[in-house]
Amino acid sequence: MASAYTLNIFVVNNDPTCSATTIQSQVTTTACSETYLVKISSQSNALGPFAVYSGSTGTTAIYSAATRTQMVAGLPIVLYNNDPICLTTPTPTPTPTATVTPTVTPTATVTPTVTPTPTETPDASPTPTPTVTPTNTTTPTPTPTITPSPSAALEYAYLFIEPQSGSTGIGQYLYNLNNSRTFFGFTNSSIPNTSNPSQFNIDMNDYVSFSGWTGGTFPAVQSESVPQTSGGVDTYGNAITAYNFRTHQVPAGSVGGAAWYTWIIPTGSTNGLEQIHIDFNINGNPNSLNTIITDSTIRNYTFTYTGGTIPVDTYKVYTTFADLAFYITDNDNIYFKGNTVA
Repeated sequence: MASAYTLNIFVVNNDPTCSATTIQSQVTTTACSETYLVKISSQSNALGPFAVYSGSTGTTAIYSAATRTQMVAGLPIVLYNNDPICLTTPTPTPTPTATVTPTVTPTATVTPTVTPTPTETPDASPTPTPTVTPTNTTTPTPTPTITPSPSAALEYAYLFIEPQSGSTGIGQYLYNLNNSRTFFGFTNSSIPNTSNPSQFNIDMNDYVSFSGWTGGTFPAVQSESVPQTSGGVDTYGNAITAYNFRTHQVPAGSVGGAAWYTWIIPTGSTNGLEQIHIDFNINGNPNSLNTIITDSTIRNYTFTYTGGTIPVDTYKVYTTFADLAFYITDNDNIYFKGNTVA
């Protein structure tokens, strides 16, 4: 067992009518890692937004603008013990969670309807036609041969859903690969290294190559097509805009709880531009979408994936971390749609 490790937690109420009231508390663990919920009482009249910090003096930002609803429900924070035992033989204490088998609605491949040219079949026993000498000979107008335009190659965006119930599993996996890294998954309140492009590339390759993306605690990776031209509407009646992925549904209950939703999109699919805005709705309405700005620090980086989870390509990562907009509980159907690339 590791020695006891204590972490200071600071919650700041940034309600404009208050003077940034700060509450300090301490949490202690003897495990190598343990998840805690930072929350306020439902009886509290604090409105927020709230910021959460850790460290001896409260200088490490964990959440920046949590709502009152999120604080009452509880924000997850993972405490990592720096005992040397944990650096050599990590033994995290997992939270038992029932395995949920998600129902994933795959993206249907549309098969175009082809109208074949009919071939006339002569009668088996044709009746002889008498020879007639016409008065005028008419030259028939030939039917032109129409060559269809080739269909453009399909481009896809990929959705990774990281459930809170799997935070220990993915955190342990990334820790085992490199215990000096700082990225242990979004549910563990961490992001890929954004100060070192090489480490960002390693972090994201390791993350995407996690063996858990197969359906189980972690839903299988989902995909949505990215049109290369504008025009028409998609399956849900929303306008199709070039380089912005079509409306995508995550069925209610297919994840079974709170999770981080992250879009990973090839740079070629967006014509070399960035998906700066994504629309979403968490209340089951694909035509009433809210627009969110994706985190500019994370999407500023690219990584070249070389594994087998998604196609080998160069990608950008689109999330809202540390804003909790994409930390969603699937009580209703969830919808996402690309809004703006620039």
